Amino acid sequence: MTDPIAWIQENLPLWETDAATALYDRMESQSGYQLPLINCPFDPAKRGHFMDRAQIIDFVLTAGPGRVLDFGPGDGWPSLLMAPMVDQVIGVDGSARRVKVCAENTRRLGIGNASFMHVQPGEPLPFTDGFFDGITASSSFEQTPNPATTMGEMARVLKPGGRLRMHYESLSYYAGGCERELKVIEFEPGTTDVLVFDRHLEEEYVCHYLLTLHGNRADILALLGQPELSSLTLPVLADLQSRLQRAATWTTRHPACRTWLRLLADAGFASARPTYDGGWFASRLFDILGENRPQSVEDIDAMLHPLVQVVVTMESPCAARSGEWEPWITAER
Repeated sequence: MTDPIAWIQENLPLWETDAATALYDRMESQSGYQLPLINCPFDPAKRGHFMDRAQIIDFVLTAGPGRVLDFGPGDGWPSLLMAPMVDQVIGVDGSARRVKVCAENTRRLGIGNASFMHVQPGEPLPFTDGFFDGITASSSFEQTPNPATTMGEMARVLKPGGRLRMHYESLSYYAGGCERELKVIEFEPGTTDVLVFDRHLEEEYVCHYLLTLHGNRADILALLGQPELSSLTLPVLADLQSRLQRAATWTTRHPACRTWLRLLADAGFASARPTYDGGWFASRLFDILGENRPQSVEDIDAMLHPLVQVVVTMESPCAARSGEWEPWITAER
């Protein structure tokens, strides 16, 4: 039986790149235009929207209301939703297109205290030491070439006593059958990308293989039968090779909770601890409240604020085994 990943490695001219160039610079919307209050109206009946407000409050309460760095804002999350609650927010992203989208969303929403800039992945940040009062990051440190180096930059630009609040993607989520995965993406008509993930859970890294093909998404899906790695049989791989425009590969690092705590300590943070997060709490509160949930954003924020203020101080254990929920991390400079 053909190993499709081994076949790709052996038979295709792989271009070594990064996620910003291969993916995020090509996306019109990283979030699929689904961000509440940024792309669509807030709906109190949706669990995800309810959780979103708690996560924004979490970031603000932990990072503080001063000058905040949002590392890797994507389409402006959490930057643009934090902006009304902080003095200033500056978003830094490794994708030039994401910065452009953030700036467009900022203008459209009329937000005056948020700005965004492009910094090449892995490059030093263009800020003086101790420039920021707080830092937020949502699943973005994993996209940098070297998370340990990035943590050093976070410590440098954060003032003494300032706090970093980070959400990260732990590979434990994919344990039990999703270590290898395939997705089919259409960035523009007539061109389709097949993205293969090869996740190494114990080693905490992911190898990505992106095949950019001639043909629309419907044609590629018809060829695959099912968008699964097992669909990449030798005849299918040969057909894909005949349609190939470009084959790219990159690697991302995905430290688990304990590894992050070590990296933060090595970077010079005075303390770092895992805690429960506002979104985790709000997801449970959503069901408890049922139809008694507040209906306006203002009333929801007023209810959640004092509750999340407690939740973010509640220390949580790191996941004991693969597949378990991983907590958010607060680090103090």
